[in-house]
Amino acid sequence: MLPARLRQRLSRGTPPREELVAEHVVGRTFLDVGCMWRIHGGIALAAEAAGATAVTGVDVMEASPEYLAERERRGSSMRFVRGDVHDPALVDEVGPHDVVWCSGVLYHAPHPLLTLERLRALTGRTLILATETIPRRGTVCEFAPEPGVHPGIDRRLDPAEGYVGWYWGISPGAVRRMLEVSGFELQDEHRTAFHMTVVARPR
Repeated sequence: MLPARLRQRLSRGTPPREELVAEHVVGRTFLDVGCMWRIHGGIALAAEAAGATAVTGVDVMEASPEYLAERERRGSSMRFVRGDVHDPALVDEVGPHDVVWCSGVLYHAPHPLLTLERLRALTGRTLILATETIPRRGTVCEFAPEPGVHPGIDRRLDPAEGYVGWYWGISPGAVRRMLEVSGFELQDEHRTAFHMTVVARPR
């Protein structure tokens, strides 16, 4: 059985994403890596509304109709760049931003350590990283891209289909260590049993 203090900590919900972003973006540039899937640029648009000076969103997907409609409704000046954060040319095109938000990407990426290295190249001041995790002690990464290993996967991995079929089970300890070796210093951490949001800064 887990100690009472740890059970209490793990049961706390992650702070609302928009509130966490708003704490860091006022007067700063903001980048959302992975901004389209099911959220249609929502976090980046919220950062703009909270006072970010310039906002960029990046995704391998096309800009969704929902995003385009909401951008128009708000009169937003958010820039959207379609591309892969693992591509050095995309990193050069987008350039560093003060605050970088990345949610739901790390555990779907074929090379999560490379993902963090690219995020490091893009982060000028603050990285806010949200990822699913597995409740394991130590620095554990489990590769689970096959049917039956992860409940969301019902057929064999086809790399040509993009990242959705990749799945890494990463322990909180592994997330911390990967951030460290990628050049980040952990500032804050919010966890539930299967989720982790961290605030880190470049060393």
